[in-house]
Amino acid sequence: MLRFEQDENRSAYADVRRVYVYGIVRAEDGEEISLPPLDGLSGFPVRTIPGNGMAALVTSLETSAAGVPFEEELKDPGRAKSLILDHHSVLQRLIGERTVLPMRFGALFAGDEKVSNALDEHRHVLLEALERVEGAREWGVKIYCDLSVLRSHLGEGSPAILAAQGELAAAKEGRAFFLHRRIARLSEEEADQAIAQCVEASRQRLRAEARAETAMKLQSADVHGRSDEMVWNGTLLVAKPAEKRFFASVVELTHIHGPRGFRYEPNGPWPPFSFAACRLGEGEDDSAN
Repeated sequence: MLRFEQDENRSAYADVRRVYVYGIVRAEDGEEISLPPLDGLSGFPVRTIPGNGMAALVTSLETSAAGVPFEEELKDPGRAKSLILDHHSVLQRLIGERTVLPMRFGALFAGDEKVSNALDEHRHVLLEALERVEGAREWGVKIYCDLSVLRSHLGEGSPAILAAQGELAAAKEGRAFFLHRRIARLSEEEADQAIAQCVEASRQRLRAEARAETAMKLQSADVHGRSDEMVWNGTLLVAKPAEKRFFASVVELTHIHGPRGFRYEPNGPWPPFSFAACRLGEGEDDSAN
């Protein structure tokens, strides 16, 4: 995800009202950007700082009412989660207005001038990234598989499994043990192959309606909370005019692969977090975000 360099010595600005950056939008010089009424992290409104064909979407940030600096608040897991959700909520509201290049959570600057300087310094990189995501939104698609349905479907038409089952019916006890193991192994191998084929076919079909696609980490059942197994977790950058075709593709894939136990779960739209990645300056500390 795109991010600004952060002020190295944050403690030096403890008594200064700093500026928190949510994202970047295109803006012609002198253009008045209309934003919906939104409150930022400290209750100040979200506003813009123009600069060189762009504008940063920001809010002022100061020590909390309890006197706790922003950095200290992040040490409280509950408060940190609330702040991160606020960051995403603001961006989510703004993508309905125009294309937004999202910043990583925690981009702090010591005043408007510092933000303006960053816009100027990184103008080429920012405009290039904005061009990449212009008019598009991020959509996620998760594919789940009911393995029992898939294995049953495969077993009905698999010559190898049917042959082993035929042998099993006439086998003695010792031989039957090994045949059971062979059937289980064949079933697992064929299921793995069917899953790989479904995932690849689905990726290709969805990618045809998207500018870009990236695979995310698969989630275990204790995270996604479903009895089915997650077999693909992807995000796609889809131009708004192509979204109707994109969802028609999801429906088509469901009709094709659903009878074998596959289920598709789209989610979004999101700001293009997965497609705005680049570094802005040397010596950036990943641990700062």
